[in-house]
Amino acid sequence: MLKLNQKDPKWAKVLIGKSKETIAKSGCTITSTAMFSDWYGCYKDPAWMAKNLEFTTGGFLYWRSITKSALPMKFVYRYYYNDMKKIKQILASKDGVCLLQVNGNHWVALVGASWKGLRVNDPYYGDTIYLNQRNYKVTGFAELTRK
Repeated sequence: MLKLNQKDPKWAKVLIGKSKETIAKSGCTITSTAMFSDWYGCYKDPAWMAKNLEFTTGGFLYWRSITKSALPMKFVYRYYYNDMKKIKQILASKDGVCLLQVNGNHWVALVGASWKGLRVNDPYYGDTIYLNQRNYKVTGFAELTRK
């Protein structure tokens, strides 16, 4: 899967929706979603996400706007807790993907699992890591699937 960095100069200064938040500062959710758009075969960059999805005035994503958009994916559910059984079930599914909320306010794209733990693409750093490498703890997650 494509690795993206929310601080990439191509979109770092783009405002999220009508908020005063930039992608560089607060764009981890939409940058992770952009990575999954590539996985689904219809890549839209974070700047596109910031202009075409719906957000609160504080720059938080309205999850259902994913389904209403031109993206090839739909929002299934936003979980406000860690359910490792459900996360692994989504990871094993053919069409589902999972964005993990870690440490309360950061979102990363789940890309795999092994004996070392969950592997993620971290949009803040633009790299692939295991959660424990940054002491990330799952505090919630969002499930998406193909339309």
